[in-house]
Amino acid sequence: MHQPDSSPWQAAAACADLSPSVVFSRRGKEAAPALRACAVCPVRRECETAVAPAESWFDGVCAGRLWRNGRPVKPRRRRGEPATPDGATPTDTAMDTALALDAAGAALAGGDRG
Repeated sequence: MHQPDSSPWQAAAACADLSPSVVFSRRGKEAAPALRACAVCPVRRECETAVAPAESWFDGVCAGRLWRNGRPVKPRRRRGEPATPDGATPTDTAMDTALALDAAGAALAGGDRG
């Protein structure tokens, strides 16, 4: 069966070249490459809007989070890894920082990185 061409945002997704088994994994360890891709993805918001993970009962990685049955999976802390005061793990905080730095860099560059 012929599938329609992907939307322009899908072609720009950082996970576009990853295996579907990685993107749609229900386990954090297998989904790690997709989660890292989301951290630097230029179309993260478009992905979340299109997939609507909570409404579609999505399983896999979308918008920087692992979802199972439409619910975000809380990252597991490694033994001895402290949680941050708000309950996020240091990994969550690092991903948020990376996204903020990427957005700030794009704003400073005027969105023109060429």
